Amino acid sequence: MTTTRSIRAAVLAFVRAHDLLPPGPLVVAVSGGTDSTALLLLLADLAPQLGLDLHVAHFDHRLRPRASAKDAQFVADLAQRHGATVRVGRAAVAPASEDVARELRYAFLRRAADEVGASRIATGHTRDDQAETVLLHATRGSGLTGLTGMRPHRDGIVRPLLTIGRPDTIAICAEAGVAPREDRSNADPKYARNRIRHKVLPELERINPQVRAALARVADAAAAASALTERAAELALDAATTPDGIALDVLPDALRSDALALAWARTTGRTLAAKHRGALAGLTAARDGSASLDLPGGRAVREYARLRIGARSQDAGAPVAAALPAPLAVDEPVEWAGWTFRLGETGAAVLRAPAPATGELQVRSRRPGDRLGGRLRIKVQDLFTDAKVPARARAAHPLVVTGGGEVWWVVGLKHADAAARPGWWIFADPPPAQIEALRRYTGTIDGSDRVTAEERGHGHELR
Repeated sequence: MTTTRSIRAAVLAFVRAHDLLPPGPLVVAVSGGTDSTALLLLLADLAPQLGLDLHVAHFDHRLRPRASAKDAQFVADLAQRHGATVRVGRAAVAPASEDVARELRYAFLRRAADEVGASRIATGHTRDDQAETVLLHATRGSGLTGLTGMRPHRDGIVRPLLTIGRPDTIAICAEAGVAPREDRSNADPKYARNRIRHKVLPELERINPQVRAALARVADAAAAASALTERAAELALDAATTPDGIALDVLPDALRSDALALAWARTTGRTLAAKHRGALAGLTAARDGSASLDLPGGRAVREYARLRIGARSQDAGAPVAAALPAPLAVDEPVEWAGWTFRLGETGAAVLRAPAPATGELQVRSRRPGDRLGGRLRIKVQDLFTDAKVPARARAAHPLVVTGGGEVWWVVGLKHADAAARPGWWIFADPPPAQIEALRRYTGTIDGSDRVTAEERGHGHELR
C-alpha cells in the first residue's frame, strides 16, 4: 500500500532526477483542486530541503462566478498557512474556449514569475493527466511529438507530480486534513478530456489495471525518440538554411516535415498542429513557380525550391525594395543596392559583360515591359522566370541600361546581342550575402573573378 511518506519520497526522487527545482523563488500554480492543493502541500514540506521560496499564483477564469471568490479565498488561506505569498489574477471576460483559457492562465503565471524573479513555474499535473493527454493526442492523429504528452520540464514549466497519480494527491490532501475545492466542470461530458477520464480510461483499465502507468511509459519512449528526430531535423535545417530562405531540395525527405516545423517554431514562436504541418508539406511539395500559405503565427512563401517563413509582424513575401537609378562613369566605382559597378578597360570582378559601342549607361531595377536590347528582344520577365529568380528579389536585381532606355545587361543572366565597344567592360561585384543566390541563378558564381566567353570568341556570357 502506498503511504504518504513513500509519495513524498517518489516526488523528491523525480524532482532530483530531472533537476526540476533549483533553489530560489518558485511560482506554484494552485487552482484549489485536489492535484494543485497536493502540489502546494508537498512543496511546502520539501521547500526547506530544496531551498525553495514559494509564491502561489491563482487565476480566476470567470467560468464559475458563484464559486470563484471562494476558490481564491481557499487558495489564499492555504498559501498563508504555509508561509507563501499569493497572487490572484482574473480574466477580463470569460474565455471562449479551453485553449484561450489556457493561454490566459499561462500568461498570468509567467507575469507572476517575472515579478518574483522565479525561473520555474510548478503545476500539479499528475500521471493521470499524462495518460489523458497521450490518449487525446493519439485520438486526434498526433505525430510522435504529440505522443510525448507533457514533459517534466518544458519552457520553464515544471511538473513534479508526473510520477504520481490522482489517488496519491487525494491521500496527501486527506493526511493534511484539507478538503480541496471541487470544480463541477471536471465532470461535464461536453469536454473531451472528461470523456477520456470518466469513460475511456475505466474501460482500458479492464484490459490493463496499470494503463495510466503504461501510457506514461509510452510518453517517455516517444519523448526519447522525438529528441533524436528533433536533433537530426535541427542539423538538416541548419544545413539547408541560406540567407534567402530554406533550400527545400537539401532537406532529406524523412526529416522535411520535422525540419520545417522547427523552422516555423524558430521564426514565429508557435508550434504547428498536425493539420498545419500537413498544409506546409503540401506547399513545399511543388517546385514550380511560387505559392504562399498563412498558418498560425505567420506566413510561408515558396518560390521554386526556396521557402521563407515570416512571423505575423513580418511579411515573408514582401518584395525587396528597389534602389534609384545610378549612372556609370569610366573607372569610377558606382554603388547600387549593395552592388559595385565600374566601366573600364581593365579590372577584375565577380561578373563582367562587354560594354555597348556607344552611349551612356546607368544601373536601375526592372520596369514593366523591359526587354533585352539588340536582335533577341527577350523579355526581362522571361529571363527571371527561366533563371528562377524569386519574385521578391527581382525588384532589386540590377539591370544595366543605355541612355535610350534599352536593357543592355540583365546582370549575371544575359547581355544584349548587339555591337560592343572592343576592349571595354562593365564590371559588377554583388553584395557578399547574394553570392549564393547568384550561383543558383547563373550557375557560374564561385567567389572568384569571372571572365566572359567574349574573350573566347563566343559572344555570350559564360554559363
